[in-house]
Amino acid sequence: MKLKHVLKSFLSGVYINIKSGPLRGKRWSIASGYKFIRGNYEQYKTDAFLEHFTEGSIFFDIGAHIGYYSSIAAVINKGNGPVFAFEPRPMNIKFFRSHIKVNNFQNVTLIEAAAGQDDGFVQFDDNHGSATGFVSGKGNLEVNQVSVGKMIKEGSLPVPDFIKIDVEGGEIVVLNDLAGVISSERPKMLVATHSKECRDFTEDFLKKNNYSFRVLNPEAVSGDTEIIAIPE
Repeated sequence: MKLKHVLKSFLSGVYINIKSGPLRGKRWSIASGYKFIRGNYEQYKTDAFLEHFTEGSIFFDIGAHIGYYSSIAAVINKGNGPVFAFEPRPMNIKFFRSHIKVNNFQNVTLIEAAAGQDDGFVQFDDNHGSATGFVSGKGNLEVNQVSVGKMIKEGSLPVPDFIKIDVEGGEIVVLNDLAGVISSERPKMLVATHSKECRDFTEDFLKKNNYSFRVLNPEAVSGDTEIIAIPE
């Protein structure tokens, strides 16, 4: 095991207060990164989320990482709106659950799975850092995968008001899986794209579904953008 992984695991149970931002005063693992602790993680993306997320909204956090946006939603909702998070990576799951528990966040449900168009097990590449894992046929880890669209259709999940998607290149698959829900229910969305192909697909998808959208970081290279999308 790499030394940094040993240190991260050792420090994962040490929590300090976040200094500023929407989670100010909340407890966070010191091993998760200084930007979380300082309160300026993904500032422009956080600002867009805060602008458009409203209390009581049903929030889906697809690619939830260690629970940053799920935690913000829980704070805003004050227990009045459910949060459903999807995350397949074991280390991220550990951090996510600890952050929810130590802060006593209510109405947060973590589904330990990747999101895709089919249910089952898939290979997951876990070799590129906690924020950059992705489903891959050459992955080193087997994880569970669920169709979020199917779960909504079957009634095991409610219809979301706001969806955040950050799945490291899997956004085309996730958007296709949720196409029916997005077309009929018109949730707000915050989508991270990770290639030019994914960005082009996402923008075309949003146009076809009559969404107004804004690229939050248009100067980004290789299509690695963050897009806020609001139904017209």
